[in-house]
Amino acid sequence: MSRSFDGSSKSPPPGAALSESADERRRAHHRPMDGVLDLAMEPGDARKAGLLLAATELYVAREGHDVSERRIFAELFRQLLPDTPASQRLVIARLLAAAPAAPLECLSLLAADPDNGIAAAALAGEGALSEPDLIARAASGDAAVHRAIAARSQMPEPVAHVLLRHADLSTLKVLLARPDCPPGDRVLELLSEREEMLRALAADLARRHALPAPLLFALFLDLDRTGRMEAIAAAEARALAELARRGDPKLLNVAFKPAVLEALVGAALSGGVAVFAARLAHALALPAETAARIVDDPGGEALVLALRALGTGDSESGRVLVRVLGQTAPLEHLRGLIALHDRVTPRAAMLVMEGLCAGPAAALAQLAATRKEAPRAVLGRARAAGLASPYGGLSHAERHDGEGGRTVSPPSSPAVSPSRRDAG
Repeated sequence: MSRSFDGSSKSPPPGAALSESADERRRAHHRPMDGVLDLAMEPGDARKAGLLLAATELYVAREGHDVSERRIFAELFRQLLPDTPASQRLVIARLLAAAPAAPLECLSLLAADPDNGIAAAALAGEGALSEPDLIARAASGDAAVHRAIAARSQMPEPVAHVLLRHADLSTLKVLLARPDCPPGDRVLELLSEREEMLRALAADLARRHALPAPLLFALFLDLDRTGRMEAIAAAEARALAELARRGDPKLLNVAFKPAVLEALVGAALSGGVAVFAARLAHALALPAETAARIVDDPGGEALVLALRALGTGDSESGRVLVRVLGQTAPLEHLRGLIALHDRVTPRAAMLVMEGLCAGPAAALAQLAATRKEAPRAVLGRARAAGLASPYGGLSHAERHDGEGGRTVSPPSSPAVSPSRRDAG
């Protein structure tokens, strides 16, 4: 009973207390069979809204439903779900997600619910959901839906590809950590369509040795120190391979006009960081944004490679590093950068700069072109050496035996498979 402003008392309308307590129970923590108990206390016009919750509670309270019972419940579910309020649909989704044998039709309707919280609750269980249901929700759901899908025990490849196109960073980290979703070529191609996500995941992918050398170069500024050292090692290996292939030591060095280097060093020592970044972009044909990131990068490894690629002397490079990073980097770190400048070759540094200039999309395109041309190159070398196939151009894998007409496939050996570092 409440008291009004004029001092008179007013009683609550009949059934208000009962309805309020039922709603409070649903908002707090739903207990088994609450929906069945509340249904008898609801006014007549509200009973239909609570009927599906009561029916769901009765359904999940017993196991071992036969086909007829499942079909009847699914039809009742389809008819009553549109009139069921969102708060009860959420409870129903949690009940059916935890049920060991919930009807697929019911889970499918809940997974397609316009309320993302209800859909996420339905997807959080291990109930059988069709691949089209998962794909549709992965394409239209929010972060909670994406996380629920990424945490499911089964991850069909098409569903993973949709998540790669739409999910946020935290969900992508969970997805790529799954053993059934390794970061292969197709995954990298899809991530390259969302370059900001690929850059955010670069350090994690490098730690898992999932980035081929061209992508290590293109994403150098997004790597941690360990990944950057791996990228430099890959660049040195590639520079040595070029030297061995062409036999010209001049390939390891790049000559810039002295006037260009003098102006660049002068801009750095004069304190004009913006002018220095602009001259660096012009000298190395880098995008202005990339040059600014190199100058502002607190690690300094990219700046060391830029100076080494330009061919600045040890003393000039040391002065530039001290001028640009001296106010923020400790002395030991500067000494390490100067030592790195002494170790890295100009050609390896230029390979990294070329990758930064091209970007991840161009690096992946280069890898795709290399994979496409590799079989042709092998066949050309074989023909030149007189090793053409005796089967009229058919490979051993395409040759049929003379008895059963089976396709004979050669045994695969992991020992001869090229590593991702050698790709491209």
